[in-house]
Amino acid sequence: MMYGSGDSFREMLMKSKGVCPNCKTDLTFEEAAQLGRKHGISDNVVMCKGCNHVFEVNLVPGSMTLIKDVTSRYPQIKPAKKGGLFSKLFGK
Repeated sequence: MMYGSGDSFREMLMKSKGVCPNCKTDLTFEEAAQLGRKHGISDNVVMCKGCNHVFEVNLVPGSMTLIKDVTSRYPQIKPAKKGGLFSKLFGK
């Protein structure tokens, strides 16, 4: 059982961190959810800032697990292209 104010619980959820299974980018729930909203997604999913893939998420205080890639449900989302010139030249 957890004790505390609703605000601190909400803060713990919003700051929960996870890793994109597609591109290994570190994400927080708050920024990943807001990115989806900016792209017109109102469902309970998150969007990766690294590859633009959209995921269903399992969220617990302090931890976020991206469980299923659902990018294909959102035709307005164009996944980021892998390996630009910088990546090809320097391996990043």
